[in-house]
Amino acid sequence: GSSGSSGSSDASKVTSKGAGLSKAFVGQKSSFLVDCSKAGSNMLLIGVHGPTTPCEEVSMKHVGNQQYNVTYVVKERGDYVLAVKWGEEHIPGSPFHVTVP
Repeated sequence: GSSGSSGSSDASKVTSKGAGLSKAFVGQKSSFLVDCSKAGSNMLLIGVHGPTTPCEEVSMKHVGNQQYNVTYVVKERGDYVLAVKWGEEHIPGSPFHVTVP
């Protein structure tokens, strides 16, 4: 354990919204917004795990004020697990379960 770190991080203060957190369609871009502006200083980590293979395309764009627009494209049907972490902790609601019809 390290002590005296100046930047405090609180994953529970991260909020997320968008259709991409619950639904996606094969070959189409799904997106959602993650707001980390109240969560201190850390690194946003996104992982999308598919039924057989991990998601190939995941891109994250900083849109200002520690808000991130995340886009991903799925290549197969099934149930996906979408993990959103602020540093080493999951944000509220993560891991999200995404169904691809």
